[in-house]
Amino acid sequence: MASHRNSSRSVVGFQQQGTVDWTLVTGGSVTLSADVLSRLSKAGVEAFTLVAAQAIFSNAKLGRQGEVRMNKAIDSLSAFPSVDNVLWFGFGIKHIVRTLQDSAEGLACVAVCASLTEHYSTPVAGQILRELFLLYHPPAEYTPALRQWTSLVATSEGLLASTEFGLVLHGIARLFLRDDWSSRMSAGTPKAIATVLEQGFQISRGGLDQLHLSGGADCAWIAAVAHWIFDLRVELKNENGDIIYRPDGTRNDSSADSQVIITYSEKNEPGSIQVTRKHYTIPGGRLLFSDELEHGCTTCGRVSWETCLIDTFGNPMRHLLGKQARTFGSCLGSAARIFLGNMRDEGYGADSTYQSEDREMLPPVSNSSYGRGFCLQALKLLPELDHDPALRQTMEAAVDQSYENAIEKYLHSITQLSQLCQCKRCCGDSTGPKENSYCLMILVPTVCTFVRTMSAIQMPAEVEVRPSRRGMEMLYEKQERAVPSESYETEVLTEDHILAISWPEIGILQLSHIIFTGRENSSVSWYKAPAQNPHTAAISHYGLCFSLDTLIKTKSDPEEVCRVTVIPGRIEWNGMTFDSIRDPDRGGGAEGIAQNPDYSSASWTDITAYDNLEDSSSPNLRAELIVVEAATETRSLRVACRISTPKHPGHHFTIGAAKI
Repeated sequence: MASHRNSSRSVVGFQQQGTVDWTLVTGGSVTLSADVLSRLSKAGVEAFTLVAAQAIFSNAKLGRQGEVRMNKAIDSLSAFPSVDNVLWFGFGIKHIVRTLQDSAEGLACVAVCASLTEHYSTPVAGQILRELFLLYHPPAEYTPALRQWTSLVATSEGLLASTEFGLVLHGIARLFLRDDWSSRMSAGTPKAIATVLEQGFQISRGGLDQLHLSGGADCAWIAAVAHWIFDLRVELKNENGDIIYRPDGTRNDSSADSQVIITYSEKNEPGSIQVTRKHYTIPGGRLLFSDELEHGCTTCGRVSWETCLIDTFGNPMRHLLGKQARTFGSCLGSAARIFLGNMRDEGYGADSTYQSEDREMLPPVSNSSYGRGFCLQALKLLPELDHDPALRQTMEAAVDQSYENAIEKYLHSITQLSQLCQCKRCCGDSTGPKENSYCLMILVPTVCTFVRTMSAIQMPAEVEVRPSRRGMEMLYEKQERAVPSESYETEVLTEDHILAISWPEIGILQLSHIIFTGRENSSVSWYKAPAQNPHTAAISHYGLCFSLDTLIKTKSDPEEVCRVTVIPGRIEWNGMTFDSIRDPDRGGGAEGIAQNPDYSSASWTDITAYDNLEDSSSPNLRAELIVVEAATETRSLRVACRISTPKHPGHHFTIGAAKI
């Protein structure tokens, strides 16, 4: 056990349970090393914000198992260097969470902040933390700004991304969600969530025996935190009073020793929190239809690779994997053959549909993204596809047919699914809300896009980040918007580029970001049109890093060069964290790095045959990164690779990592 680390002294002084003595806090002295102050500054967190956080989190007591889980999560954090060890991706050895880990209140702060970002966006999590702070009635002059709480939350983003917490959260959240509908729900009010969280602190300290809650999906987060972090005994009931969840799996009569009792209710309307004998109601979030509110959407945890399809898409996916296994397998196998045909340029329409001004917008090109490689990747990635032998057999048979037959077979199979589908899209009823059941036809290209995207994604062996449920749903929504609704059968199904239109016209980095974070923040300039920005080589949002492999190591294999590495943490350079890395402008601009893809060679020789790209280039090529901080954009770097060879030290050329 690593609990001995939490014996270091608190910086906030003595306080009564459930309160904060602000006189002691504001009148006391704090000793922080210059190194810690530097790390706080680079993270955008002021020293007093840390003191204020430790003051309120001294009222929380992690459970024994929760403490072990958090220490294990922090101890397993790692960082990976770029080419030339100039940049780092992940959690560095001097990351501020390692400092917070050394005190009980600091570890509690990290635990709550990290768990908040697994369910809420960082801005919403910052609001919840501020409301929690205000519950302790601090002096106005000693109240940190909202941006400070948001920065503090951001320091712990991604810490729990590769732990079991996301699975626990989703397992509980599923009880609050419709089986075949989107989970795109807004969060409850930050004040309501903070109020309940503060009561949870009291239970963890023994100041309160029992807490009764009622509400919607936000209660799932409270239950997950109470069980996984504070080791509290949790009990969930439906509106009829029947027990639907206990961590130990028992569902007998209500236990008198339950500490957090939650009643799921769909009837709570947004409004102020109601308190009746320590019974709290968190107003249920409403369904979201506008992308403008995406930052307020909850993610409902992460889904297991073994069951991610059914866990996300419910009964419609069960139908595809069950009674329609043969038809579904025929669709996937035919799609794999069509992708292979597109690679071979067998169809004029398909290839033209993929044309784009930016190559980064095109589908990934790897052996696992088309043909038999696609089928093998799908079965390995999604074990649910391998449960029914009929699905696997029809998929493998379909991939061996001709390109023309594959198109015909795909159209026939997808038409069969449309005739069986009960969604409003297929039934011709365009009225009503958008939260209708998932469409069987759209689920097919959704699975195809997911498999093709994952064919270009890799993670370090010791790191396993599972997809976000909300991210899987967003992938479906992008397919839904890409395919015309009214003319699907009459127009699209007569073209040989049927599957080409389903590929989202966004880069592989953004698709990876969506799948694993469940978020797409349109306010971030990286999401703007590519013409407005240089190409992006890496991004870091919501606690995860997404980097093109060209930044991490030099390779000659074209497929490996196009891969994306996903790891928890941030982009670090000189101890500072950044949100994105982009290629410099061709002319250099304000950053002063000019890309120069033209190489003035000393001599040249015609090569007519070679095994790989390495054979066609000079031996002992050396790549070094040139890094500058963007002058025209905050928290962004401009990075270029300078390629040279020892044989001709005076010759080199400079090119962006994304351009490669």
